[in-house]
Amino acid sequence: MDSQELLNKIKTGKYEYDGLSISENLELFNADIKTLDNLIFKNCYFKEVAIYEIKNAFLTIKFHNCTFDGEIKIIRCSIHDLQFSSLEKIKKININYGKFETISINSSNPIDGDIEINEAIINGHLDCSNLFLKKGQFTLNVRDKANGATFNTSFDNSTINMLNFSFCKFGEKVNFKNFKLISSSIFDSCEFKNIKFKEADFGNDCLFNNCLFEKNTSFQNSKNIIGTHLLIKNSLFLSFPHFNESEFNHLEILHTVFEKKVSFDSIKVNTINFNQVTFNQGAYFDDILIKKINNCNRKTIRLIKQELQKAENKIDFNRFRAYELAAHYEELNWKWNSGFIDKSILYLTKISTDFGNSWRRALGFTLISGFSIYLLFYIFENIDYQIDTLNLDNWARLFSGFFRFLLVTDFYNPLETDRVYLTNPFSWLIFIFGKIFIAFGIYEMIQSFRKFKA
Repeated sequence: MDSQELLNKIKTGKYEYDGLSISENLELFNADIKTLDNLIFKNCYFKEVAIYEIKNAFLTIKFHNCTFDGEIKIIRCSIHDLQFSSLEKIKKININYGKFETISINSSNPIDGDIEINEAIINGHLDCSNLFLKKGQFTLNVRDKANGATFNTSFDNSTINMLNFSFCKFGEKVNFKNFKLISSSIFDSCEFKNIKFKEADFGNDCLFNNCLFEKNTSFQNSKNIIGTHLLIKNSLFLSFPHFNESEFNHLEILHTVFEKKVSFDSIKVNTINFNQVTFNQGAYFDDILIKKINNCNRKTIRLIKQELQKAENKIDFNRFRAYELAAHYEELNWKWNSGFIDKSILYLTKISTDFGNSWRRALGFTLISGFSIYLLFYIFENIDYQIDTLNLDNWARLFSGFFRFLLVTDFYNPLETDRVYLTNPFSWLIFIFGKIFIAFGIYEMIQSFRKFKA
């Protein structure tokens, strides 16, 4: 059947077609189908289809299990339902300047092509569940300048190569459960009420720019720790968003305000970055895991540390306190006038307790550094004598003196049984230097023990 013969049949009122093959371009206008309530094509092949300016508020146009070698144009149409179900093949679907109650698009297998919904008004529901667009881009711009109408949408169990949403005002139900992006996505100047990205995979790059999240927002169990860079910037969250148990390669939130509490519990990231982010009622970061913490900036680490402190999460707070000190240590240099003193202190803290993380390391630092300095002191005090190493009394004198040397408040000569002071000024220098190291090690060990104290 050619396109003219099909058009003639449609004009007579026949509304359902099965197994057609139309190798010519098919064009439909309002006068052709204004009397129909349904126009259904099943298992059909089309080269190109163009539907212009159909005005029928009760009409449903449905393409089921059809193949399209060329572009599908639906321009300035006002109908009830537009359906593309179990698509076999497309090149491009172009829906422009129309008004619809519902639009549904899904595929029976992976397909290549572009889908564009531009300057259209959707009053009800956009259903793109079970759509597999392995190449091309899905573009959605449904800006309604007249009344700001909202619509619900679903991309559950769909896989899209690229996604570009702009100026969309979504309704109460927006679902992206088990949604997967192959490449990248952009949500620009969109408004969401309730939105769920549960168990979603955001591909390589996902950007939310200048977006408003009015009610519940869920990124729970969104996982792609190898590839995903999730960027949220210039946005506002008015309710209770949560990112619990999600995994991202890089999570970045910039110039964004969270009006209510937000939860990042148990998320895993390789790197994370917060810049000019406001948590008006606090944020939860319990059990957060940052695998490449050395690649994170100190401001981000400090912000997380402060929120952990507000939440009285002592364990994770101490962990991020150590991360912050480590990041500050890397920022400093060894120049005398620009960081030498602070870097020296942090260096000792690093090698003694790993910034407060290990009391065992502090104990080892105290004993090793103390004994090394004490051994130098012992040699200098006995420089004029020949010591018999086979004499057990000399070994007893060495080690008993060391234990006295470990007593920070004991300033008598540890090598003498009587309470006498040193007489050699250089011995005093080594002695005091050793006491400082021992006192520092003991202090760091005590701090490590106290890190879980409320």
